[in-house]
Amino acid sequence: MKNNLKNILIFIGLILALVFVSKKYSDYNLKRSLSACILYQTQKSSTKLNKEDAIEYCKKEINKSK
Repeated sequence: MKNNLKNILIFIGLILALVFVSKKYSDYNLKRSLSACILYQTQKSSTKLNKEDAIEYCKKEINKSK
């Protein structure tokens, strides 16, 4: 009985840790994609966008791909 209780408590702890981590790092990939897109757009030779235009363009493109 004690072994089952111990396993259940570990399982609940792991679920709580997973929920915490998923809430904390949920937008990590979005931020990385946005920063990479902005960097590319500002350095692209054919269309020299300023930073604000690049941010708007990248947000629109990333939201379109969701």
